[in-house]
Amino acid sequence: SHDLAVVHALAHDLIVIKDGKVVEQGPSREIFAAPQQAYTQELLRSSGLVFA
Repeated sequence: SHDLAVVHALAHDLIVIKDGKVVEQGPSREIFAAPQQAYTQELLRSSGLVFA
């Protein structure tokens, strides 16, 4: 889903894909709290939502 608010509320695990390749995966709470990859960080910043 592209709706990060819904993903944050419902998903236990998360896979972030860029150009058809997995760039980050793991427990959603960990990824939302501390994304490791620059692409994931940018997605969260551009969502306009605050995650922790």
